Amino acid sequence: MTRVLAKAFEIHVRGTIPADLLSDFEYLEVEVMCTKTVLRGVVPDQAALYGVLLRLQSLGLELMEVRQLRAEDPE
Repeated sequence: MTRVLAKAFEIHVRGTIPADLLSDFEYLEVEVMCTKTVLRGVVPDQAALYGVLLRLQSLGLELMEVRQLRAEDPE
């Protein structure tokens, strides 16, 4: 049986996530900038990544970039 390992991702979206909804992204660090939001952290599996992306879409935020972080990438 193949075990799926958690991986670190960085997700950039245009716009900001309302403060009262930040808890929706419990395992990600959220950095709000003036015109965009960056979410960083370890996502348990691919289903969880899709869940994050769907939640961002439901908030009406435009996806700008999703990238997998290598172990040596600084956060």
